[in-house]
Amino acid sequence: MRLVKGIVTGLVAAGLAGCSISGSAEPSTAGPGAAAPQVVTSTAPGVAPASPKTQAQARAAAAQFYGLYSAGHFAAVWDLLSPATKHRVSRRVWVSVHDACPSAGAGKARVIKAVTVFGSSAITTETIAGAAAKLHTAEDVFDYTHGRWSYSPEDLSIYRQGSVGTDIAAAKAAGFCAGWKIF
Repeated sequence: MRLVKGIVTGLVAAGLAGCSISGSAEPSTAGPGAAAPQVVTSTAPGVAPASPKTQAQARAAAAQFYGLYSAGHFAAVWDLLSPATKHRVSRRVWVSVHDACPSAGAGKARVIKAVTVFGSSAITTETIAGAAAKLHTAEDVFDYTHGRWSYSPEDLSIYRQGSVGTDIAAAKAAGFCAGWKIF
């Protein structure tokens, strides 16, 4: 969620960077010495929406990722991680942690409800079937790097404990094994 907030904040800042404040074109009706009202006008170019092809590619990558994760193919899932994530978490650690501690989302059906693309990042919103037929909504970030979309987990701290055993303990303590958190 932190990354999503960061993306939204960046977009707002970019939009505001193109704004200028100028005095009102209307004469002031306030008394002498009163400050003239300020008018904000935008000079920033509009952000073009992602093409349907780009959104379809991001959706397909997310569907492949979720399908493999749900089936417990954690080594294949590692192949679909972002390069930055792979650099920080080895295949051995990733597979070991998820084999010992799959999230509550593993084995659950996912339905991708929306894909929103912002430049080289996409946010997927999906529902996950849960206990007693309840649905849970989740959002994940996929990044476009080196010609493909790849999953970019928000928090990698559980994988950096120093050993697989302590990584698994950290995942359990953080609620990744029983909660709705996927990673």
